[in-house]
Formats: sequence, structure tokens, C-alpha cells
Amino acid sequence: MIPYKIFFDDKADQLRISLPDHLSLVEEYLEGQVRSELSKNLILDRIQRVVSGETEVSEGTGNLYSSEIRRDYTRIYNSYVEEQLEAGIDTGEELESFIETKYFAELVTIWMDALNEHRQQRKN
Repeated sequence: MIPYKIFFDDKADQLRISLPDHLSLVEEYLEGQVRSELSKNLILDRIQRVVSGETEVSEGTGNLYSSEIRRDYTRIYNSYVEEQLEAGIDTGEELESFIETKYFAELVTIWMDALNEHRQQRKN
């Protein structure tokens, strides 16, 4: 399992997840793209289709971050930075993070569970 920490960021007034430095785009992807049970289930369904062999790669595009899910690994990348690099412009921003797909699936579930718990606590 990937080491992680989930905490409430008072300054940003939101729940955050902290992962090892090389997975910073995975952090941003989870916080930005996995906001509901529907989004969690869509991602887990994409993972299942790849792991079962139904498809070789499942690509998904979000507002800023995109994902490329393969059987062994998942690539999370910043679509804007990729477009800029293709145009010959180096923004200096991080382009991509790679994570084993099985760990990505675990983190999607862990993140959504923590987000649901946090939302429930705020209601009470």
C-alpha cells in the first residue's frame, strides 16, 4: 500500500490527501475528480474493465487532469501541461505521475470513504 495521510486543511477549508512527492498529481486528481460516489464508481468500473481484460487501456479526461488506466499501472497527467509541451512550451509544471493500478483503486476508495465520513461529520 502507498503511505498516505488524510487531513483537514483549515487554510483551504477542505479535506486533503497527502501522498509521497512523486504522486503529487494523484493527490490533485483524487481531490479534484473523485468528489462523489458516482465518480468513484465510474473510475473503479474503468479499472475493472482493464484488469478483467475487457479493454487494454481506459482513458478519462477531466477538467485539468486526465487518466490512462492500464492493467499494471495508471498514468495521471495534467492535460494542459501536456498540450503546452506538445506546442513546444515548457510551463515548468509537473506533467505526470505513475501509480500501480491496484494501489490507485485502493486510494480512490479510501479517499471517497474519508470524504463521505467528513461530510457526515459536518452535518452532525
